[in-house]
Amino acid sequence: MQNLFSKLAVASMLTAAASAIAGAQTVSTLIPFDAATRGIATDPIRNKVYVVAPEPGGLTVGLAVIDGSANTVTTTVPLTTGAFYPTVDYFANKIYVTGCNNQVQPVACSVTVVDGNTDAVVATIPVTTTVGRGLTGITVNPLTGLVYVANASDKVIDIINGWKNTLVGSISLNGNAPSAIALNPVLNLLYVPYGTNQIGVVDAWKQKVVTTATFGSDTVGAAANPFTGNVFITDRETSGPSAAGVLQANGTVTTSVSVGDDPLGVDVDPLTNLAFVASTSQNEIDVIDGSTNTFKTSVTGVSARYVAVNMGTQTVYVSGTEGVTVLTEK
Repeated sequence: MQNLFSKLAVASMLTAAASAIAGAQTVSTLIPFDAATRGIATDPIRNKVYVVAPEPGGLTVGLAVIDGSANTVTTTVPLTTGAFYPTVDYFANKIYVTGCNNQVQPVACSVTVVDGNTDAVVATIPVTTTVGRGLTGITVNPLTGLVYVANASDKVIDIINGWKNTLVGSISLNGNAPSAIALNPVLNLLYVPYGTNQIGVVDAWKQKVVTTATFGSDTVGAAANPFTGNVFITDRETSGPSAAGVLQANGTVTTSVSVGDDPLGVDVDPLTNLAFVASTSQNEIDVIDGSTNTFKTSVTGVSARYVAVNMGTQTVYVSGTEGVTVLTEK
């Protein structure tokens, strides 16, 4: 297994390979699907995109693999019913996908492991059979090979050893149900919105909540910039304009940025320091300049629910009701 310093060196080379700071954001193309797509993730090393794509009716679900150089689907990997959120370990070339199959009793929530070399399922890891909100997010630290699953049914973060494909522990959220999860892999800190006005900051080394930030009223999405330490939290305000909060790495709230109604997914390009927020009710992507923590622009006419940035190509992929919309950062 590559050591930590080798992996950080690869990340540094990827950073150096990026082009100049982004300018205007424009729609490049739309990759159509037969039904609304779900969670989405990118592999910046291999220039691939992975999106969970159900067939009409939702019972048959696949992981669509998109070639980022051509923005076309190259294959679809069959997944279990209820599959929803993917994450990519781009050092190990593995994709992990959460899902809860509510068509069986008891409910079966699991993580499917896909080998990126062969585009084949290599393991299915049972997580929980507890009835509830299910698995609401997933992230992986490519520097450690550990996968973190937001388990709202049991109100914990489950930990998977990605090398062994086994569940190895869980982190208590002190009775709070996670609505999403983000990771700063350098600091090894997790950021966990609770769907309320609170966000838990979890030390993944110590496996415990170390502080709780207060922001908004209905926090539903998170993304962390490992280079600046800033964390972007989407909030579906019920008593005023929707907003994205900007937190420091330690959980201190820096500011609030107004965005379009009903924001959900968010991702950040650590190289350009731009954050992209999916405003679902207004069908737009709102762009936040992380260097000033201010609203930059909106790209309208985009069916948007979830967002994934390819920092290697400075391309933004947006999952929505019409398929995957591709945006350029420059």
